Amino acid sequence: WGWYATGPCTGVEVQSSACKGRLLIPCNHSEFEPDGQFRLYAHVVYSDDHGRTWRLGGQTPVDGFDECQAAELRDGRIMLNMRHYDLAQNTRGVAESKDAGASWGPVRYDQTLIEDVRSPGCQGSLLRHPDGRLLFSNPASATRERMTVRVSGDDGATWPVAKTLHAGPAAYSCLAVLPDGRVACLYECGSEHPYETIRLATFTLP
Repeated sequence: WGWYATGPCTGVEVQSSACKGRLLIPCNHSEFEPDGQFRLYAHVVYSDDHGRTWRLGGQTPVDGFDECQAAELRDGRIMLNMRHYDLAQNTRGVAESKDAGASWGPVRYDQTLIEDVRSPGCQGSLLRHPDGRLLFSNPASATRERMTVRVSGDDGATWPVAKTLHAGPAAYSCLAVLPDGRVACLYECGSEHPYETIRLATFTLP
């Protein structure tokens, strides 16, 4: 391996009965080829003893993916939402695990979650609200602009609700749920370029 990173953003504490309590952290790495080229993969690490020890979980079955976020779905599956490097796609990569991150199924592209079409795309944040809905934030544009939060009530099959937090240049973001149920989004944005300032938005869900 060459490059290695955890996150960015948050991990998951699994709630399903089979692996209840498992701590799961999204990560990514590169694997070097003999000719010096490298391939990028998203993967996870997990702990079943409250963080005392950690094990390497599964990685995506195909390369070209890195910065990722995980969320547990209603039936216990784990969804991994990923930044990718395929210039033919301008949407987010998604994979699912039926064994709490030990392995991952095929990667698909979510046609609603628009991604920066220029390599290397951009990071996004995925979170499950206590009411069961999924939230996702990223610059919803072909360039790094239009910081948008989307809401799904069907485990990411559709994203019918969207809120634009900042219409101008924007980049990385991180979602969180506050104690009173409101949602917080910390994100990079600016008027001329995406990295002028860091802002915090808080809002209630519809």
